[in-house]
Amino acid sequence: LHYDGCEEEIPEIPCDVARMRQVFLNILDNANKYSPGQPEITVRTYNTSDGRYWAVDITDRGLGMNKSETKKIFEDFYRVPTGDVHNIKGHGLGLAYSKKIVELHGGVIEVESSPGKGSTFTVKIPLD
Repeated sequence: LHYDGCEEEIPEIPCDVARMRQVFLNILDNANKYSPGQPEITVRTYNTSDGRYWAVDITDRGLGMNKSETKKIFEDFYRVPTGDVHNIKGHGLGLAYSKKIVELHGGVIEVESSPGKGSTFTVKIPLD
């Protein structure tokens, strides 16, 4: 796990700390589970250029997903097919839960991914 640091001082953000911690643990757990071999995960925090959000990017070099899969991953019980359904444990609820928690905080969760190259999840939490 590599932390790129924060370009600015991390602001104090009013949030449900336990729920937000679970959001980041869900994303990090998936980055670990869907990375064959030794996982390579980078975390970067920053304020968005418009000054509205504090953002966290979590990037892995794992299996990645195609566009049709990235459109479904935030749905309840959806799991990206990996060939052997028994090799990656889970119920398909972590990202759906994460999206709901982020949205309840007025934020946004997004994903960019390419098969065989990995994924970047971005969580944006409003600063005001």
